[in-house]
Amino acid sequence: MMGLSLRNLDRRVIYLFVVVALSWPLLNKYSIQPARMKSAGKLFDVVESLKPEAGKVAFVAFDFGPNTKAENATQAEVVVEHLMRRRIPIILFSQYVLADPFLKSIPEKLKRSLEMEMPGETWEYGKDWVNLGYRPGSAVVIQAIPKSTSLAATFAVDAYTTPLEELAIFKGVKGLRSISLLIELTGLTGVFDSYVQFFQTADYRPLFGHGCTSITIPEAYIYLDSGQLTGLLEGIAGAAWYSKLLSDKFPNRVKDDAILINTGLGIAHLLLIGLIVLGNISGVIDRLKGVRAK
Repeated sequence: MMGLSLRNLDRRVIYLFVVVALSWPLLNKYSIQPARMKSAGKLFDVVESLKPEAGKVAFVAFDFGPNTKAENATQAEVVVEHLMRRRIPIILFSQYVLADPFLKSIPEKLKRSLEMEMPGETWEYGKDWVNLGYRPGSAVVIQAIPKSTSLAATFAVDAYTTPLEELAIFKGVKGLRSISLLIELTGLTGVFDSYVQFFQTADYRPLFGHGCTSITIPEAYIYLDSGQLTGLLEGIAGAAWYSKLLSDKFPNRVKDDAILINTGLGIAHLLLIGLIVLGNISGVIDRLKGVRAK
């Protein structure tokens, strides 16, 4: 008779517990308050401080794919949503071909959500945001931006082959100085470095925010401490705190994936910790029974 022993517990039962812990918050829209992330709060304050100005845009790089969607896509959603609410025109761009679907789907999703929340308000493609799509060339493309005197001429067309000079968002937009904020979101190795090195001139560097996956947080802190970054989203936790700040400011906002996924992860972690503790207690009891049997 096994008694309290978990030694013979089928591992598939544990997997089932984890699946339930992860999916239940998503299915039931249940959330708990995330941990405070100071670096994410800094980025929120930076975006909040921006004012819509003619000829000024935010440049947001989606350098991620489906493999880091849970972290990077949620970061992209909260930052782009905040920029849209602030009416800061957004240029979306990527060095990574697998990011192409997100460049299209995320702003469209946010447009629908915001227009449902605020009837009468509208967000238009070509005016409030533009999708430059995936651009091959990696660091070579990034190096061309500081040298450009016209971003519309440098990139020529959007992801749908529309000439950029025909879009309202580029009215008054010139070179790097027209970019007030750079946001770079990635889980790839080496991509972030190209922005740090090349997205600046000798006398100008835009405010710089970064969203990274959990495994690269220690590396990103180096740039935050040096002042090269003005804000940082640390994995899903950073996105969840940013989401919480948005909800505090906009009470009618619906719960997003960031806060729900973060809740699911928290519950799953507590479940695993509980199983580890229970397993160790069970092992101690088994050893005590063996000693008594002798």
